[in-house]
Amino acid sequence: MRTELIFILVMLFYVSCSPVKIAVEHQNWKSPEEYEVKGRQGILIKQKLSFGEYKTNSVKRSWTKGRDNFAGWAWGQTGYEDYATIIGMRYAERKQALNFALSDAVGNESSVFCINRAAAKDFVIGANPTSKLNMLLEIQGARNRSENIYITRIYLKDERDPYEMMIDNIAVQMDSKTWTGVVAQSREKFYTIHPVYKTIGKNEKVYTMIAGSIGFEIRNSSGIPVAAISMVDNGKVYFNTSDKNERFLMANIASALLLQEVTDI
Repeated sequence: MRTELIFILVMLFYVSCSPVKIAVEHQNWKSPEEYEVKGRQGILIKQKLSFGEYKTNSVKRSWTKGRDNFAGWAWGQTGYEDYATIIGMRYAERKQALNFALSDAVGNESSVFCINRAAAKDFVIGANPTSKLNMLLEIQGARNRSENIYITRIYLKDERDPYEMMIDNIAVQMDSKTWTGVVAQSREKFYTIHPVYKTIGKNEKVYTMIAGSIGFEIRNSSGIPVAAISMVDNGKVYFNTSDKNERFLMANIASALLLQEVTDI
């Protein structure tokens, strides 16, 4: 609660100094494409998110136990139902889960499953200590520590293995200048996630926040930024890649991060 209060106070300060725009200063940012987000602050019943050519179906928050509730948006990937049964149901029943499908103008589709405010200790699965979830916990230093982790699993229609993402919300705000997150399909195929704690103010002057963050930058395995997400107001998404498949993955990550802000807590 103390962490969340600090974050709220910091956000109120920066919003009061509006307009607020995230500063992406990496040398490899060229001319990023910027898209306004629609639907983030809308009515949660049948909520739909969109930006650029990307749009979700109606976002479902929580669900009841049963095979049929997962049909139609996971395409039957191996391991999905086990994952949902072992981990997801506990949080779904507490209304701490959401799922949505995303599509674009060229036929890409995905299904995304998210769990909000999870405890790190719940994801150290004894029967599978080398699972991707455990790997992400180990890389991010969240094992047995954080009580506010956001878990996302992204199923791309034409790929066998999903991408998984873990966001330690406590570290994002308390350790924004040093924390690094990961979204990975394997140890070889991954992206890193970095909190954005700099803003652009009047006269294009860059300011460094005293604490907290207001967005995320996503970099590929070579350290080059490919996307960024502003969490201020309705949100904005920035692309720094022309690869259609990579952009679609980034759109999924951005959507999951933007929707977390209005998940029941």
